[in-house]
Amino acid sequence: MMFVKAIVFAFILTSVSCYQGYYVKGGSIELGRASTNAVVFSDILILLADYLIAVLLT
Repeated sequence: MMFVKAIVFAFILTSVSCYQGYYVKGGSIELGRASTNAVVFSDILILLADYLIAVLLT
């Protein structure tokens, strides 16, 4: 179960960060907002994924 969680969490973290970074427009202020959004969205999605994996695999 821990390997599944690690793979899912890594995928969420990298895909959300890449998405936010790819679609940022503007300068350094917008880049800071995009990185903050990426961290917040990743944290929320990781918490949801952790709950779903725990429910499905236990």
